[in-house]
Amino acid sequence: MLQRIQSIYLFLVFVFSFLFFVLPLAHFPAVAPEMPLRLVRYHEFFTAVDIAGTWMAVVLILLFALAAIITVYTTFLYKKRMAQIRFGKYNMFIHAAIVLVSFFFIDSIRGQVYDAGFSYGAGIFFPVISLIFILMANRAIRKDENIVRSADRIR
Repeated sequence: MLQRIQSIYLFLVFVFSFLFFVLPLAHFPAVAPEMPLRLVRYHEFFTAVDIAGTWMAVVLILLFALAAIITVYTTFLYKKRMAQIRFGKYNMFIHAAIVLVSFFFIDSIRGQVYDAGFSYGAGIFFPVISLIFILMANRAIRKDENIVRSADRIR
């Protein structure tokens, strides 16, 4: 039953997670004018700027991979709605961790660079949007579970 609305929400979570990974998280024009901070090419940014903190980029990549795997796995658990809800809660926790680590990551780079021309990129907002879609998917899954339980009560 992949045609349910929660499957669409979970697909959008996967798409926004991928956009977080690909799009720039921040721009430091005075330090690296043609090189925004992206998780895809974080090593190029760190070699050009020569600062510490690459371990946080690795943590973000691992959290992204874990969130993507859980999202795909949750999508195909449509016969086990309570497990879907549980994995949705885990996914919300991981996305909240992504938000916290990414802001801490950018703040630590900003502290090392001392750049006045700093700006956030488009990719930094996608984990928050993903959190909203995970919440909407969990509400739809819980609604389906309540419908199934009420139908079982009638029998």
